Amino acid sequence: EVGLSALPAELRAAVRALVGDLDSLFTALGLREESFAVGALSRVVAAELASYAPAKNRRRTATNKASVIFVDRTLDLAGAVGHHGDNLAEKILSVLPKLPGHKTDVMVNMVELTALQTADETCSIIAPGCLAQPNDPAARALWESFMNLKQKEAVMEARRHLVEAASRENLPIRMSMG
Repeated sequence: EVGLSALPAELRAAVRALVGDLDSLFTALGLREESFAVGALSRVVAAELASYAPAKNRRRTATNKASVIFVDRTLDLAGAVGHHGDNLAEKILSVLPKLPGHKTDVMVNMVELTALQTADETCSIIAPGCLAQPNDPAARALWESFMNLKQKEAVMEARRHLVEAASRENLPIRMSMG
């Protein structure tokens, strides 16, 4: 069980500041909260809020009840792939530019698939796409192959999917190695 004292000094200060801010918010809303926590850091925050003296005073006089659930979301920051560099998904995620305003999501430029073509090199049309399509079984299988197969095998799988899609749409295909 991790307590506040086990955390680095910067994190202890951040937790204390967060608890103070939460107490201010709950005071403004007139809340008497019941806290629940999922995850180690969330338990620390909930425990600090429970023992925070101004919060104890606020709970005595507050008229509105609220349940607050603290959830650790640190696993959201972890990618679906490792950092060993031998799968295509990791290579794609490391090469593509970050989606504006995001830390871990990348931007897939879909402008080549649209009618938004322009010769102006200063024009920055962005039509971001998503690599993961969980509702499409074929796309999901392809993405899983990007994560689970070696790069060369995943490229061959992607090529197979492209050839199948082009054949279904009666598009011309130039078959060449490389």
